[in-house]
Amino acid sequence: MAACLSFAALSPAVADPRDDILVIGDSMLEWQSFRGASIPQVLAKRLNRNVENRAESGAKLYLTGNVDNERDVIPAQYSKGNWNWVIVNGGANDLLAKCGCTRCDAVLDRLISKDAKTGILPDLVDRIRRDGPRVLLLAYYEGNVRPNLFSRCEQVVLQLSERQRRLAASLRNVEFLRTRPAINPENRSHFAFDGFHLSRKGTRRVGALLAQALEQFEARRR
Repeated sequence: MAACLSFAALSPAVADPRDDILVIGDSMLEWQSFRGASIPQVLAKRLNRNVENRAESGAKLYLTGNVDNERDVIPAQYSKGNWNWVIVNGGANDLLAKCGCTRCDAVLDRLISKDAKTGILPDLVDRIRRDGPRVLLLAYYEGNVRPNLFSRCEQVVLQLSERQRRLAASLRNVEFLRTRPAINPENRSHFAFDGFHLSRKGTRRVGALLAQALEQFEARRR
């Protein structure tokens, strides 16, 4: 579906006079923000639309114990508003911290069940849809340029992505986007120094892919 999107030239879209696009998630969407080059910032520039980014590095879909910073919990980053879209990513930090990305069935099921009908992520998507916005689930890029902290997480993250795809396929006004067309795990220039976050080139490519996907999703409804 969206995985085959090409990098065509984009013409600026005229935004609905509302809050427009909200982004929630983890460091994949926060990274490069200090340089004005995060994925949401690229999206805003590409489409000339208002994009509010609440993603936070290290954020998880759920925490146990006391929460000092509500943005550490991805569902808490969301608030009701006049959003046209809410873009969501997350789950890798849960899988790494809570089960070390091995023997993760219980954690994965808590995030989203195999049939995609229950779990924290389906609950969040249902909450957003009831408020009115459309939802785009953004998958993690697949593979890393060199061994790193998340190297052992690849297979379980692929399972997470497949469950997200299944969730989007089962619901109206929910889309799923793979980042595979934008990020080559063998291309060092797509990655930052740590080998798993994206470089500015990487965020530009994903931001461009995301911008084109949103335009195509919206065009289908016209």
